[in-house]
Amino acid sequence: MSYDSKLLEFEAKSKKTFIEALNIEMRNRNIPNMPMHSNSTTASLLKTEYPDSVYIMDETGKHYFKFYIEKHNNSTTNDVELRALQSGVFYENPIQPDSLNHIWKALLLKEKICSQSALRLSILDRHHVTTVTTTVNSAWCNKINPVFITYIGYAFEIEVTGFINYSIWSILGWWILIYLLSYVLSIFAAYIIVSYMLTKIKTLRQVKIKEVHIPVFVKESDGPHVNSYALRENFIFYAEQRVIEIDGERKKIPLQASLLLELFLNSKDYIVTDAEIMNTLWPDGSGHLKRVHKAVARLRTYLMTDFPIRIERENLDTYQLFV
Repeated sequence: MSYDSKLLEFEAKSKKTFIEALNIEMRNRNIPNMPMHSNSTTASLLKTEYPDSVYIMDETGKHYFKFYIEKHNNSTTNDVELRALQSGVFYENPIQPDSLNHIWKALLLKEKICSQSALRLSILDRHHVTTVTTTVNSAWCNKINPVFITYIGYAFEIEVTGFINYSIWSILGWWILIYLLSYVLSIFAAYIIVSYMLTKIKTLRQVKIKEVHIPVFVKESDGPHVNSYALRENFIFYAEQRVIEIDGERKKIPLQASLLLELFLNSKDYIVTDAEIMNTLWPDGSGHLKRVHKAVARLRTYLMTDFPIRIERENLDTYQLFV
């Protein structure tokens, strides 16, 4: 149930209760026995073709009014005789906006509409002079849209504009709590989904780290102690000699690449920060982020083999070696 549909329902209910109030006002009048004549009937006004004008004839003569189909469609009734009766009654004793609004407000309360209401009447007399009257203390009506506009009388000579100072609670009622609850549940569901995805990603990264092979240190039997790292089967890195051996074939790598690779292998989970790389490769303080990226890129070229050994950027300031 959308706000717009509830607003249309609210406006329709407001107009319906006003028409009921108007009927009560009519019943409260002592209707005089005054002759009224017109040039239209109920049957003629129900046809697709409408007259250009209508007239009301009383003891003073004929009074012509231009016929507006829009007013006809928004009239309080399609009954021509009832409209003619309205014209006679309210011509002799004009509608008092405050009195009619009092009846309308009582009916609105029965419909559980407790907001402030007001009416504005624009009356076109038989000399085509328009008079506008409103309920007292209704200046607030200028700041809001009317809930309905309807017409009274045979020639639709009385225009009534209804106002209700409603709020969103008046329109939606308990639906607003349902909408708020749905919104909260949606936010909570999104939070659960995002939390689950982050947990899964963290778990996958932890699994990835756990699968990293631990290098094997080898001590040569003849000669000094040499740090050798068996990264993979048939893939050995000799740190002091700056040599990578793949399937028995040896390849010497530059000092900078060797220092960087050994830094990775000696770090926890093979994760090093940009600062650690700069301190290791440029202890004189000349290192900067661009040089770090270039050094890592060069090391990647030496590790490009059939073995799944790679270096990836993990966070904003760390790299990780996967072997």
